[in-house]
Amino acid sequence: MKPPSIAACALAILLSPSLAAADEDNAGGVRTNTARLLTTDAAELIDAPVLGLQRAALPLFAGLAVDTSMYANALLAPNVGLRWAMAAGPHRVVVGARYTHFVGASVYSDIVTSEADTPALQRFEPELSGPSFYGVYGLALGAVLVQGEARYGVYTSDYLSFTGALAFNFAGHWSVVGEAGVRVKGGATLRAAAGIRYGGEHLGLGLGATYVDMSDPALPGESLPVLPVVDLSWSFR
Repeated sequence: MKPPSIAACALAILLSPSLAAADEDNAGGVRTNTARLLTTDAAELIDAPVLGLQRAALPLFAGLAVDTSMYANALLAPNVGLRWAMAAGPHRVVVGARYTHFVGASVYSDIVTSEADTPALQRFEPELSGPSFYGVYGLALGAVLVQGEARYGVYTSDYLSFTGALAFNFAGHWSVVGEAGVRVKGGATLRAAAGIRYGGEHLGLGLGATYVDMSDPALPGESLPVLPVVDLSWSFR
């Protein structure tokens, strides 16, 4: 069976618990420019409007911000979220929710079935609409940010994941990021990512790779264990 690379990559990115501004107490530490690390939410405040691939956001008041994932929008999954963050000394707390309405089922179905070599695959229509919820606790220790994230989503089937992350600001605005976690319900169990981020005053950039171990019943015998992570953003400070 020929690997359905285009559709598989798009769906894997979309399903990844996929794609900031630091407060004054965290100045000089880890900054991502979009409050995103690689595949997880960063324990940071969003204090300025930002336009980015993983996140575009508009801060409201008292730590609240409205956001959306431009990646998911481009992959035919319009979405909108509400995020609240608080910083107290080195402690960071974030809670958020997002609703996604997937409109690309027929498009993805056509791509997957046209690339499949087996007549057994006649129909493939993923249902990815629904809400998701997440919470993050982080500890900012100078140049190091340590955090844990819990995420729960309700789509065709629900999923629950826990992910730990560490970001180290090693030079200027550059930070190295590592993530590891598990899905305890729904999908693959192991998830991991590693890469670097640049979080300047305005420009933000992220490059890395994530291990997703995507195996779908509609793609028997196929897996796509590693995908690139790319982010580009601009903060309007």
